[in-house]
Amino acid sequence: MPSYHSKGLPVSQLSPNQPSPYATAPEIAGKAPRSGGLAVLIIGLVVGGFFVVLVCGGLAVALLLPAVSNARTAARQMSEQNNLKMVGMALLNYHAAHQQLPCTVSKDVEGNVVSTWRTALVPFFDESWMTDPQPAAIPAPVPLRKLDPAAATETNVFAIVSPNGMFSSAPNVAVSFSDVTDGLDKTIMAVKLPNRSTGWSSTNELTPDEAFVAIQSITKPEAGFWLMGDADVVEIVLPLDRKTFDGLLSRAGGEPVPSF
Repeated sequence: MPSYHSKGLPVSQLSPNQPSPYATAPEIAGKAPRSGGLAVLIIGLVVGGFFVVLVCGGLAVALLLPAVSNARTAARQMSEQNNLKMVGMALLNYHAAHQQLPCTVSKDVEGNVVSTWRTALVPFFDESWMTDPQPAAIPAPVPLRKLDPAAATETNVFAIVSPNGMFSSAPNVAVSFSDVTDGLDKTIMAVKLPNRSTGWSSTNELTPDEAFVAIQSITKPEAGFWLMGDADVVEIVLPLDRKTFDGLLSRAGGEPVPSF
C-alpha cells in the first residue's frame, strides 16, 4: 500500500529534485571561532600593551630628566655656597685675630713670596694640620677647593685686587674693616667663579677688568657668587653693569649699590 505524506500525495510520486518535506533544516553557514584565533588576539593585546608601557615610560623619563638635572645643579650650587661661606668665616676669624685681613701677597725683604691670602687662612680651616712647605703639591682646603675631583689642588675663589678694594694689588698691604666705610654688607671681599680656576696657593688673582669679563661670560646653569665683607654669600645676578660692579668693589667710595 503506497505511503502518503500529510498532504495526501504518495512519497513515490515526489520529483527526484523536489526536496522531501521531511528533510531536516539546512545547517547555518559559518563555523565557531577556532582557539588559534583567540591566541592571536591575546598576543596582539599583550604586544600592544607592551608598546603602550614603553611609550608611557619614555614620556615619564623625558619629564623626569629635567627635574633630576635641576636637582643636581641646585645641590652643587648649595655646596659651592656653603664652601664659600666657610671662606668668609675664616676671613672674619683672621681679622678678629690680627685686626686686619690677610695681605693679598706677603713677601720677605728679598722679594720672595712668604704667603698668599689663601694660605694664610689655613689655620682657620679644619685642615689646620696642613703644614707642608710646598702647599701647591697638596689638595686645597675643602672650602677653597673646586668641586671637580680631578682638580683637587685648584681653587675658583679669587680676590679682586684693587687699590680701593678689600684686597690690595700691592704686596704686604692689608685692609682693616675700619677702612670699609661703605659697609661690609655692600662691599665685595672675594668672588667664586665657575669658569676660572688657579692653583690654590698661587699668587694669581683677578683685576677688576678680568673679573668683570669673567662674570659676563657666566652661562646658565652655572652660577657665580659674591663673598661680601660680612661673610654673606650672594649669587651673582646678570646682567651686571660696570658702574654697579665698581661700586661693589669700592670699600669707601660712597657709591649707591643694590642691597642683597
